[in-house]
Amino acid sequence: MTESTFAQRWAGESGLPYWEAGSGETIVAIIDGERPPTRAHALLAERRRIMVFAMTTDLGRPREAARRIGATVGALGVERFDLMGEGAGATTAMWLAAEPQTNIGSVLLAAPDGLPDEAFREMKRPVLLLSGTKDQSDAGDRYRTLLPDCHFMFVYDAGRDICAERPEALAFIALEFFERRDLFLVSRESGITLP
Repeated sequence: MTESTFAQRWAGESGLPYWEAGSGETIVAIIDGERPPTRAHALLAERRRIMVFAMTTDLGRPREAARRIGATVGALGVERFDLMGEGAGATTAMWLAAEPQTNIGSVLLAAPDGLPDEAFREMKRPVLLLSGTKDQSDAGDRYRTLLPDCHFMFVYDAGRDICAERPEALAFIALEFFERRDLFLVSRESGITLP
């Protein structure tokens, strides 16, 4: 599956745009800017349904964007999903995960950007935070310190854009975490560790 297999769709009264591919259990990904889905998203779509929302300025501030994305996902009939937030999309993902009425399994944050809100301290869902070994930002440390049930993992040879720089590693780790929760550290796949 390639990036071009994603279909762009518009949902809701406001026509909120998103990309979609794959089938099965749903992953909602909130990404930086207006770029299309990456190879990492395509790899996730080989085993799961993935809906990719871009954090654009017209979505509003992160908390408002989270409400809009949550309403869109609900209106599309998605009852339960796992959640990814990448870069600036991490804060929006956390606000969405903080909504008590959403049925979210686990949350993955890839190279989060921006300051976490104190409200996230109350998070009851498992969170996996990924940071690239070349990333000089301290945003990951701020999120990790604040979140009560946070697993932390470095992605070798990646900087701020793990999705583009290490798509296979991100997809593998995300699927393991979403499917196995706290047991993801012990892979069911081959014993080969991704470099």
